[in-house]
Amino acid sequence: APVSCSLCPCANLKAGEKTVEKAKNCEKDKEGSGKKKIPKIFFGTRTHKQITQITHELKRTLYSTVPMTILSSRDHTCVNPEVVPHANRNERCKEFLEAKNGQSCRYYHSVHKMRDQTSLQWVHGLHQAWDIEDLVNLGGKLRSCAYYAARELMQDAYIIFCPYNYLLDPLIRKSMEINLKEQIVVLDEAHNIEDCARESASFTLDKAHLLLARDDIDGMVTHNIRRDQHSHLLAFCCSLANWVQESSGDLEEREYESSCKVWTGMEILGIFHNLGITADTFSLLQKNLAAVLEKEERIGLVKGREDVVQVPTISSSTQSMLESLFMVLGFLFRQNCRFADDYRVALQQTYTWTTQKDVPDAHGFFARPNRRRQGTRTKTLTHTVSFWCLNPAVAFSDLSDTVKSIVLTSGTLSPMGSFSSELGIKFTIQLEANHVISKSQVWVGTVGVGPQGRKLCATFQHAETFAFQDEVGALLLKVCHTVSHGVLCFLPSYKMLDKLRDRWMNTGLWEKLEECKTVITEPRGGGKGDFDELLQTYYEAIRATAADGEKRDGALLVAVCRGKVSEGLDFTDDNARAVVTIGIPFPNIKNLQ
Repeated sequence: APVSCSLCPCANLKAGEKTVEKAKNCEKDKEGSGKKKIPKIFFGTRTHKQITQITHELKRTLYSTVPMTILSSRDHTCVNPEVVPHANRNERCKEFLEAKNGQSCRYYHSVHKMRDQTSLQWVHGLHQAWDIEDLVNLGGKLRSCAYYAARELMQDAYIIFCPYNYLLDPLIRKSMEINLKEQIVVLDEAHNIEDCARESASFTLDKAHLLLARDDIDGMVTHNIRRDQHSHLLAFCCSLANWVQESSGDLEEREYESSCKVWTGMEILGIFHNLGITADTFSLLQKNLAAVLEKEERIGLVKGREDVVQVPTISSSTQSMLESLFMVLGFLFRQNCRFADDYRVALQQTYTWTTQKDVPDAHGFFARPNRRRQGTRTKTLTHTVSFWCLNPAVAFSDLSDTVKSIVLTSGTLSPMGSFSSELGIKFTIQLEANHVISKSQVWVGTVGVGPQGRKLCATFQHAETFAFQDEVGALLLKVCHTVSHGVLCFLPSYKMLDKLRDRWMNTGLWEKLEECKTVITEPRGGGKGDFDELLQTYYEAIRATAADGEKRDGALLVAVCRGKVSEGLDFTDDNARAVVTIGIPFPNIKNLQ
């Protein structure tokens, strides 16, 4: 029988309700005596689906009643029926919280009903490890906000689950009020950490958004609202916009209607120095931004009467743009420009097609519309400035400098040495375990020749030929005939998936695959519900194998590497008796980054 650790706050789990109170008192005592508080465990995964699996496993352990919470976005947790239908739930939620148009969120004002660990466990019945769906259902039942309740529960939780960009991205950490100082961080499926860390320290700025932000701040200066602070931010935006305009004449043509220029981090710092943006002036800009975002109330006239009014602030889009830009500049200027060589800044010029609806003339009349025409298509010139971080150690430095411990787990971290150097951390404790499946039960190999004797080479040039597409189709059909139950087939891209499907439908091979197995393809987009429904169809087709005496034996799931199916889903036993991977998902060679 498992025995609980005597050093953990979860040692006396049988005490039930007393556990949380006891820990609180313990922490207060330690604060008074100058000792460190008990660290929290932040458990980061790549997807919410993986959080569901982890909480399910936690429920099976002795630690199932440990106070916990799951941090998530409003898309997963909002239960207000007036917010849920909107495409941008974040903006709609903020409007309700600020009581714009006289509307307020009654769910947010009822968050006290489920923000306490004790009441959550012993009043509302979530006394064992729960999933985000459980909290959302409870929020709907109590008419209480699950999003803010999950954030409030973090205060007394011992383990906090979240997607790991919540821990790596400095802006998300700030908005979610996540303090990792002296805490324990566990990152599951850590082989994805490098890409996530690079993305967290990167930012792409559209010139149109920059000009909108400039006009927004200019309006604040014009109306004499915190004029001194806004003036410095306006000068910054004007300098940046002028540099983009001037540099756009020096771009080199890269491909049709596309041109660009790339600078190193050190070169861009030299350019910014000439614009008056240095480490010293940047720190002043940060203080000015913090000052203009502070909420302040003053006495003003409302409908002829004196009343308390809130001082206007810049729009949320301008705020988001400046915070993201300042985050990147913060990394560039940090520790005497230590990370400057890890950045590349690209100015790109492209054309985009936009559809403009017909508008009435000065007299309010529309021209007689062409029935086929829904609007006028216009070609618009666009400029983007991308600050690309090429080194995951940049974003990871925030964690390594503050946390108590970092634990990375994955089935594919080898070689450990290069992985450790990429993150800029030396891991003193390393463990490589044997595979849970014995060698006699699994075969891994490469197939270089198809059933008809043709060579299989999945490079771009060969993959475009009908000979390759027909041969790989014949091979997949043979696998489906040979292997019963579930078969997974992974392709490098959605583009190849579409090409193979079209070719196989024309040759009749797709029909033969469907005679053998239920064939399901991963959708390129779509909602979570649609994808879950497809997966359910796949599982049910495998369960029905041989039960109905049908010709079809199981199912074939054709998916894309690094897509929805490739990670975070559990294909156990009959659900994946064979996995076929066609080609390698190399980055697009034409992609500038």
